[in-house]
Amino acid sequence: MEKTASRIPWFGVALILFGALLLVSKLNFVRISFHQVFWPVVMLLSLVGVGRGFAQGRRGKIFFGTVVFLYSVFFLLHSIDQLDIGGHLIIASTFVIFGAAFFMLWCNDFRDWFHLVPAILLGGVGAAFLGSELGYFSHWEVLDVVRLYWPLGLILFGAGMILRKRMHAPDQSPPAAS
Repeated sequence: MEKTASRIPWFGVALILFGALLLVSKLNFVRISFHQVFWPVVMLLSLVGVGRGFAQGRRGKIFFGTVVFLYSVFFLLHSIDQLDIGGHLIIASTFVIFGAAFFMLWCNDFRDWFHLVPAILLGGVGAAFLGSELGYFSHWEVLDVVRLYWPLGLILFGAGMILRKRMHAPDQSPPAAS
């Protein structure tokens, strides 16, 4: 006799909750805007995806779940007027978000150290751009540094690829003579 695990379709549950909250809002029982409901639902679903990615060892779920979660946090804060987000901050935040996603890949498997290279590069560039947008650094100085040193990122990324290939290559030494 086979046992079938009952799986809950979480997307369906999220749609029911989302629709119920919007209906309550339309009937003027509670004053809720679309964005105040939508972004938390997306955050919850993406966290479930990240958790499943860690449990199943699936890097794609971890990476894209992290990206969706962090964008959801960004837009939720904007929708509840906690951040003054202009178009200029989205580009800087994108660098930080993708850097954090690569960092999460490294957290999944510490042996995959090569994920730290794009994590540090993207996170550092994003932090520098955010610092310039918030007035901590001169915008032009940050642009000059990025314009001057971006090939260093290519060098580090290429070296990481070569070292990764060598570390994972099978031993090619000839067998010992008996």
